[in-house]
Amino acid sequence: MRSILVIGLLLMYLGAWAQGTITGKVTDELTNEPIPFANIIIQNTTTGTITDIDGNYTLANLEPGLYNLQVSFLGYQTKTLFEIQAYANKKTQLNIALVQSSESLEEVVIKESPYTKTAESPLSVKTVSANEIERYPGGNRDISRVIQSLPGVSTGVSFRNDIIVRGGSPNENRFFIDGIEIPSINHFSTQGASGGSNGFINVDFIKEVDFYSGAFPANRGNTLSSIMEFGFKEGRNDRIASRFTLGATEAGLSLEGPFSKKKNNTTFIASYRRSYQQLLFKVLALPFLPLYNDAQFKIKTSFKNKSELIVLGIGAYDKFKLNLDANETEDQQYLLGFLPYFNQWNYTVGARYRKFTDKGNYILVASRTQQNNDNFKYRDNQNDNPDALLFRLTSNDSENKLRYEHNMLVGGFKLNFGAGYEFAQYEINSTAVVPTEGGEIQVSYNSSINQHKGAMFGQASRSFFNNRLSLSLGLRTDINSYNSRMANPLRQLSPRFSASYTLLPGWNINFNTGRYYQLPPNTTLSYRDAQGTLTNQNTLNYIGNTQFVVGTDYTTQSNTKVSIEAFLKLYDNYPFLLDDSISLANLGADYGVVGDAPANSNSDGRAYGFEVSVQQKLFKGFFGIASYTFAISEFTDKNGEYSYSSWDRRHVFSIALGKKFKKNWDIGLRYGLASGNPFTPFDAATSSLINVWDVNGQALLDFNQLNEGRNPLGQQLDVRVDKRWYFKKWSLNLYLDIRNIANSAAQLNPTLIAARDDSGNLIVDPNDPTRYQMKTIPNEDGLILPSIGIVIEL
Repeated sequence: MRSILVIGLLLMYLGAWAQGTITGKVTDELTNEPIPFANIIIQNTTTGTITDIDGNYTLANLEPGLYNLQVSFLGYQTKTLFEIQAYANKKTQLNIALVQSSESLEEVVIKESPYTKTAESPLSVKTVSANEIERYPGGNRDISRVIQSLPGVSTGVSFRNDIIVRGGSPNENRFFIDGIEIPSINHFSTQGASGGSNGFINVDFIKEVDFYSGAFPANRGNTLSSIMEFGFKEGRNDRIASRFTLGATEAGLSLEGPFSKKKNNTTFIASYRRSYQQLLFKVLALPFLPLYNDAQFKIKTSFKNKSELIVLGIGAYDKFKLNLDANETEDQQYLLGFLPYFNQWNYTVGARYRKFTDKGNYILVASRTQQNNDNFKYRDNQNDNPDALLFRLTSNDSENKLRYEHNMLVGGFKLNFGAGYEFAQYEINSTAVVPTEGGEIQVSYNSSINQHKGAMFGQASRSFFNNRLSLSLGLRTDINSYNSRMANPLRQLSPRFSASYTLLPGWNINFNTGRYYQLPPNTTLSYRDAQGTLTNQNTLNYIGNTQFVVGTDYTTQSNTKVSIEAFLKLYDNYPFLLDDSISLANLGADYGVVGDAPANSNSDGRAYGFEVSVQQKLFKGFFGIASYTFAISEFTDKNGEYSYSSWDRRHVFSIALGKKFKKNWDIGLRYGLASGNPFTPFDAATSSLINVWDVNGQALLDFNQLNEGRNPLGQQLDVRVDKRWYFKKWSLNLYLDIRNIANSAAQLNPTLIAARDDSGNLIVDPNDPTRYQMKTIPNEDGLILPSIGIVIEL
């Protein structure tokens, strides 16, 4: 105990005289021209500076910690940057781009809300910084966990990262990094959806994330529920720096710096992470052993001809094995009976070239994405016996994309227009044993499809009446070579309109409406029957969605924003799976594959509700967000009648609060409360058949009772404590993060299983030799998950 005290006092002494510096350049966002004599002030202080003739600035002699910066200049919108970290061991490099006012007000500093807001998306947008992600209680540095606390967002079960936005399916979300699209942000992602177990984007790279739950700009397509725009940091241009992270389940290393000290116009940042949670799971005698790896990099070169090139890559490799030694309890035997083995890898490599001109800029984006999946299951897990194969599904999905955008300011109008092209290939090979009335048969199919996709878009925005009124009108169309209907651009015309009006300083009313389209998943597009016919080609259309959002927000001088929004989403042409007689919108919250079945586009849906949020950005040491969402989500069933969807969570409340104390201590709490999601009861009669159970290893659902049950309310309390030390050569952060500290467990619909005797053998029903004897076991969602971690920066 004495040694720990001595070490603590020594750390406090070593960091006592460390000072920090924030430096960078202020430029025009549209033209990248430097802005001389701009004001940079630390919020709520008299400390500040102005930029020099080249737009450069330096804030020196700062105590290490977090600062909010306010940047202003005549004719530009004032910008507030929250939680900028000042270090003692290295300068914080922060380049800042200011937005011109669309009105000619050269002698006026435009006062704007410190929160992200554009004419194109005046509502339904939240911005999350890297520091907010890092310290979020229960998040364990995972952006998907943080997003789940935002208004309009809910999730399924606690052990998955499904993002359910305003009653939409998890496959309705899209993700971009510096304008380059990536297919997923999760390890062990579900094919045909976007959820998974945990995120693979390293928070070390993130500058900020803009999360759109509606009001999508025209240059973003193929989405119905949300867009996540990740802004990655740029590597340092003065020296090599590193960051090492060791958590409860993974370890990671990040490096950044210039490629050359003499020519610092090219910088890089790169990282690699690997999990070791499979070792922990083995110690805990869990029947599954997940292993994941991920790597990412970003290279930026600034050229002398007012242009820049960004090249980035991100990839993941995941393996899911079974722990056959964990085969003693009823739960273990059940899980081993149906969980598959699977291997999954994916990568995205892309480049973004941007050329600045006197009137704006143009952007050219090229990228390639590839995903590979191999899922398989053998009877009694006899992986070395080919005759014991129950199913194997392999797939390969590749996308090659090219997009051009032009941004300019003409006559007070902000214009964005462009076009995109994509060549996509998808191949799937499936072999599965299917139970029949007399036993079982093996069914196989192989399919591959090539798709040529195109898009055109444009958007015009302008402010009026001294920036009190902003209007934006956009139009987009998408085409696809899959069938003649999708190839008709007039069928996918996608108009959108936004308006915002300032009633009083800080108080706005906002509105948006739009028509959006999204392709069905490749698993559904590529399905072939036993004769090799592309069954769904003549029946599927783009999924359509018409949205209306209206709201109001009020922002105070203390960085508090209160907002209320109401929304309505009307779906049409959703894929309807003919074998199960359910809408595809109800699937996607489990591991594996969804949508590989015959389907048509006859399902409709609707989601509506409202949300209230209070967000507090860092102010006098306090920060937090509280939100309440009421949402109803319904899709048509086989009778054409609306029934609750799997995402009808109804009531979701979340509050996350934190306080920064002296000596660089942070404490945060997060409490979540949500009504239960619907569930479909089991089909006990069919599931108990011996040939059915032997093939599936789990009970089948009775879709004649689609979502007629509802799970009970669930709640969770998370806690996080951080302590930081700043030294002249390095910094140290120790944290304790406890998810579900009260160990609350929601009692979900009990699981139906085949009963076993004391020796672990399945029991045949004595009254019917064609069936197993069935029983139910408890199904709980919720487990206390403590995590202790260390972050070292050099």
